[in-house]
Amino acid sequence: MTSDSSAQAGPIPPDPSAVPANVSPAVPLWKGASYRLLLVFVLLLSFIVPASVALVAIRLHSAHEEEVTIAASRKLAVALTSHLERTVESIEAFLDGFANLPDDASPQEIYSRLLTARLPASVIQITYVDPAGAVVASNLLPPGNGVTLADREHIRVHMNNDPTDTGIFISKPVKGRISGAWSIQFTKALRAPDGTLRGIIAASYQISDFIEFYEKLQPEGRGLIALVGFDGVVRASVPANHNMDGMEAAALLPGLSILADHTNRPYSGIAWDGVDRIGYAMQSDRYPFLVVVAADRQAVLDESHDFHMAIWGIAGGLGVTLAALALFAVRHSRLERTYRERELTAQAQEREAQVLQAISRVPGIHVLHVENGRAGRIGEPADGLLPRLIAERVESPEFLARLQEDAAPSVAMEHFSGDGEEFEVGMVITRLPPSGPGRTDPATAPAVVFALDETAKRLKENKLYQMSKMAALGELVTGLAHEINQPLGVIRLAASNAIMGLRKGLPAEHTSEKLARIVRQVERMKAIIDHMRIFGRKDTLAIDPSSAETAVEGTLQVLGTEIRLDGIELTATGSAGTARVPCRQEQLEQVLINLVLNARDAIRARRQHEPDFAGRIAIAIEPRVTEGQGFVVVTVRDNGGGIPPAAIGKIFQPFFTTKPSGQGTGLGLSVSFGIIRDYGGTLTVANVEGGALFTIALPEVPAAPDDAATSGNRSEPEASSTG
Repeated sequence: MTSDSSAQAGPIPPDPSAVPANVSPAVPLWKGASYRLLLVFVLLLSFIVPASVALVAIRLHSAHEEEVTIAASRKLAVALTSHLERTVESIEAFLDGFANLPDDASPQEIYSRLLTARLPASVIQITYVDPAGAVVASNLLPPGNGVTLADREHIRVHMNNDPTDTGIFISKPVKGRISGAWSIQFTKALRAPDGTLRGIIAASYQISDFIEFYEKLQPEGRGLIALVGFDGVVRASVPANHNMDGMEAAALLPGLSILADHTNRPYSGIAWDGVDRIGYAMQSDRYPFLVVVAADRQAVLDESHDFHMAIWGIAGGLGVTLAALALFAVRHSRLERTYRERELTAQAQEREAQVLQAISRVPGIHVLHVENGRAGRIGEPADGLLPRLIAERVESPEFLARLQEDAAPSVAMEHFSGDGEEFEVGMVITRLPPSGPGRTDPATAPAVVFALDETAKRLKENKLYQMSKMAALGELVTGLAHEINQPLGVIRLAASNAIMGLRKGLPAEHTSEKLARIVRQVERMKAIIDHMRIFGRKDTLAIDPSSAETAVEGTLQVLGTEIRLDGIELTATGSAGTARVPCRQEQLEQVLINLVLNARDAIRARRQHEPDFAGRIAIAIEPRVTEGQGFVVVTVRDNGGGIPPAAIGKIFQPFFTTKPSGQGTGLGLSVSFGIIRDYGGTLTVANVEGGALFTIALPEVPAAPDDAATSGNRSEPEASSTG
């Protein structure tokens, strides 16, 4: 009893639906890298989320604090602007009181009036200046002092005869020539009814009083209050700048855009002292001044320090709590998964047993469980030769070694023989996932073998092959008759010449040469007839590797004359050397004959439209190597016009034909495709320039040691049969 494995064995993708897999993992989840990554991710998430929430809360709180600060600064700016307007109103009313001075008042009268005047608060000096800019008198300086103020801006602005110049002018900070103190000058022109300038009255407002007042209201920290004119010059500021002589607002308060459009708005910027402040800028509706109130941004944020620390503390506690809950959830999930996996494992094993039991009841299928080198049959015990042969094969060292080497599912075609019977069995091998203590190596895991008896199927296919060959033989009768008729004519002529030589008494060499020619022609006919007998015999189940070149030669010998009679050129080129393919010679010849006859029919069909068309059929053979596997490739190419695009996808389907009714069975290409496929090869078709190209690719098998010796004893026919 023997068995042999087909060359078609190879891996197949696993099918979980056919044999339920044991779902227990080889490594527990909590010990795997995936669990550790999940744990790290959960812990990070537990702290990142609270930290993110805390950061957002702190930012929102900081933004709220800034809004509150801006609102408070606005309220203070409104109050200071109102205070400024009241201060200027009182000084302006005081200056208006000197409009009733007589035009002819003497300097002494003016001086007396100045001395007795009740000065507004913070006004340290009242001065009367003549139209030329000379100081007539001051409450601090009597007449005849010789002091002139014609160079001062607050005096020059009134030295004209403009009757509309009746408003009050507020100067930049200046240092008084009489008082010696820094002050803001409030000046007003005294004019006659015709607009003529009579004099200028000036009130010196002490800046230090503004500063002292602002210091009392200065925002906490390094807050700022500034009085700025529309001319961009700072009149007073807290903290005070040391350069009181025309301090520009652009240097003191960068970014103070209200000076451009005079629109009340929040202020934000870094002042001359490098402190970042936020606040509000408010302008007076009556006088060309604005008040800026700004708080130290860092001081505002520092006031929220305790709140921020509380937020971070809550976030940290929440993170720890979430981390603990996450660890508990992960552990609970792991335990639940372990329990679920055990339950699923038990269910899968039960389903596996049920599926295997059901499969074992299908006629012709044998299911075996292989573990530790022993094979146990699943299902009812079966008696007979084939079950015994399968069990012996599964327990053989060769089969067990293959299980050890290849843990992937695979399929193989096995051939068994014993007691005069032959069987062809398809064997599907699938490895069960390792389970249980100590089972982590897939190579030592148990396996299930499904053995399907395909002997009856193969016999039916062989009958179909035989029917196809008989149909081809029917088409070869004409050519065969012509092929045999030619040597018969040679024999008849040689025999007649031999008889004539004997009658005439010619030398014995003449008769011997004629008889030798007769012997050669008889051998030639014998070779043709033997080949036809080989081609027409029934196929066996055993695989008999053959030479593709020999199959091409046999095709030429069978079809050469017939193709030549059709006026078609049939050529063969190339060589595969000593390469052999896993296909019996008569079956490979059957495929080639089918392809050549189809090419001939295509050329005949083309000649119906082109009577003088020169048909050509070319057979080529060559060895190829693809991904380390050697192949023998045989191509059959014709110039018959090709296959219609709508039919090329169905050309290998059974009973499909493009020939007219009654001229084809539709089995030739289908049978040819099945033959090549069953031996692990491929048969493809493509349209090329002028016709069709059929390509046969069969895997190369090692040559037997005695192939070279036996191949040289093959006799060649005396005359070529190709056209």
